[in-house]
Amino acid sequence: MAQYMTNAINTSPTRVGTAAADMKDVGGKAVKFDGDGNLVFCSTKGEKPIGIVTIDNDNEVKKYDDVTYQIFGVGVAVIGASVSAGTELTVNTDGTLAAAEAGDFVCGVTLSKCNANAVGTIEIVNYYKPV
Repeated sequence: MAQYMTNAINTSPTRVGTAAADMKDVGGKAVKFDGDGNLVFCSTKGEKPIGIVTIDNDNEVKKYDDVTYQIFGVGVAVIGASVSAGTELTVNTDGTLAAAEAGDFVCGVTLSKCNANAVGTIEIVNYYKPV
């Protein structure tokens, strides 16, 4: 009997989930799981997302469509308000990102200055901003 040694850890920074509902303008927005384990946009400011939807998804997805999202590394996200390089980011109520405040979950740090309602380059991180 042969024995095989493998590395069973998948280090890919992206995952594929299922859309819980029809979604528009998905690329670069923060998502979370609903009660059934499907993806929905983050809807509470400062909450913890599961990831950021990659911009290679279709602009509109239908309920039960596959959605690719990024969980770590350098990626892009929609920034809801102008921020400078190095700004800690949290989620807005519409899945976009904004400057984090004390007690917010920080899901990204900008790697350059970002204009409002534009796509910016971020490092995806995971920690709470101290109160």
